[in-house]
Parts: sequence; C-alpha cells; structure tokens
Amino acid sequence: MARLRAFNYILWCTLSAPRPAQRAAGCRKGYSMKLANKGNLSGKQKLLLGLLLFGPLLVMAGKWHPLPTSDFFIRFLSLANLSKSMESRVGYILFVPFGATVAVFFRLFLGIRLFGPFRSVLLAVAFQITGILPGLAFVAVVIAVVVAIRPFIKAIRLPYFARVSVVLSTVALIMLLALLSSTWLNIGSLRQVAYFPIVVLCLMSEGFAKTLSGEGLRSALWRGVMTVFVAVLITLLYQTHGFRRLFLYFPELLVLEIGCIIVIGEFFNFRLLGWLNPPVAERRGQKTEGRRQQSPRAGGGHPSSVLRPPVSRRAGAGTDTYGR
Repeated sequence: MARLRAFNYILWCTLSAPRPAQRAAGCRKGYSMKLANKGNLSGKQKLLLGLLLFGPLLVMAGKWHPLPTSDFFIRFLSLANLSKSMESRVGYILFVPFGATVAVFFRLFLGIRLFGPFRSVLLAVAFQITGILPGLAFVAVVIAVVVAIRPFIKAIRLPYFARVSVVLSTVALIMLLALLSSTWLNIGSLRQVAYFPIVVLCLMSEGFAKTLSGEGLRSALWRGVMTVFVAVLITLLYQTHGFRRLFLYFPELLVLEIGCIIVIGEFFNFRLLGWLNPPVAERRGQKTEGRRQQSPRAGGGHPSSVLRPPVSRRAGAGTDTYGR
C-alpha cells in the first residue's frame, strides 16, 4: 500500500504541471488545491480576522432602511453627503486599498509577477488623472529613455542618491518637453502629462531597468506589461458607474479589504498561474559562480571545498598555518 501511494504521488507530480519548476512546486504543495493554511494565526488573531471580515458586513446590513439602526449608521458611518471637491479627494483615499487588494489577488492567488505591490496602485491613480491611453504612451516613452541612459549612469559610478536624482530630473525634463511639444504642435492631450505624478514614472522606469539588468528582457517585459494591465483593470473597475458611490456610502469596505488581503496571504496563496511567468535569465557572473561551486576538486570532497584556501599543517601541530 505504501509503494502504491508513493507511485501515485510521483505520477501526480509528473502530470499535474507543464514545466519542471511547476512540477516540483506541485510536489511540495500536495495532491490538490487545498486551503493553504500557513498556521501563522493564533486563536485571538483569527478572532480579530473574523471581526475584520464580518464587522463591516454587519455595519452594511445595519444601514438597510427598514432597520431602526439605519439612520444612526448612515449619519455617522457614511460619506455620501460630501461636497463634490471633497468627494473626489476622499475617493482617492478609498481607491488605494481597493487597488492593493486587486494587486495582492494577482500576485498571491494567481501568481503573476508584478513590479512590487505599490506600482500598479500608483499607476492606477495616475491613470485616473491623465486618462489610460495618454498615460500608457507616456509611461512607455519614459521607461525607454530611462533604460537608454541607465548604462551611462552606471558607467560613471554615481552613488545611489545621485543616480536616483538624475533619473528624477530626466523624467521631469521629459514632462517639460512634452508640454512644450503640446504648445508647438497644438496637441491638447499632451498637456495632460503635466498631471502625471513624477514619482510613479521614476518607480516604474527604475523597476523595469533593474529587472532588465537582473532577470533579462523577457522577465522585464512580462512584469511591466502585467503591472500596467493590473493598473488599467483597477482604473476601469473604479470608473464603473456607481462604484465610487458605493465606497462613499459604505466606507467600512476599507476594513473588509484589509481582512481580504490577510485571508489571501494566509489561506489562498495558491499562485495558480505562476507557470506563466517567464524564467529568470541568469547573469554570466552568476553562472560561473554556480559552476564553480558545483564542480568538486579531483579526488572527491565537498563541493564547497574548491573555494577553501589550501591548508598546510606542521608535523605534530594542532592548528594550520593559514589561520596564523
């Protein structure tokens, strides 16, 4: 019976995933997609998580008009009566946790690699201001320019603060040129670039450049495209009719989103589509170092022994001369 179980386990690991890396991950996770409870939450923490999930639902139910609690909850726990100017500002505050929830869903539940948890949300905020198409075009131009000048910045060996400041100034210069071009060419859409947050452009371009140098072109393009895709999805969802009003009428949804993020990270960290991520390209120095560590010396010994210095011992001495 034990041999039959082992055979079934090996067979499942062989057929369940399309690539070797995913087969190994499947072997570690188990036979099926079960609730991935990490066991990090104690009893009190689970109780607190339950309050984060069900407390906002009770408040939302209490705002139902036939209930006697509706007037109290609507009066003290609703933002529906704000002015137009204040409503737009508060909308952005409520927009950020929603975007973070979507980014966590893509990264942990689906396993799609992004440029960190913040860039998709910040891009979505920028797209709310500039529009999706002008924002996409401008992000592509800025990333291309920053990637082009990055080798020169690295060649002159500037410190980190100076490198980041050069990138920041370059992005500002590109925005200024776009504004001047809108005046020369009489293109009004280019003037929307002035509202694009500079920090978002710097983070995107720097993240793309680092991934390009560390993981290769395929990984950089994939993560960049997926980051922009998630940002566009967040923007389209939030621009749906009545979606912003829903968050203003039920601001307790922000607490529910925090609970959902914890639930995804603790119980639903499945990474179902992680096999779609392109493999990370190893740099030449990493390959050489890996081969050096994997090739043992002639005559046997531990693989790491090739990295140890030669040891010579005196006759009758208890310590080696290299240690002196």
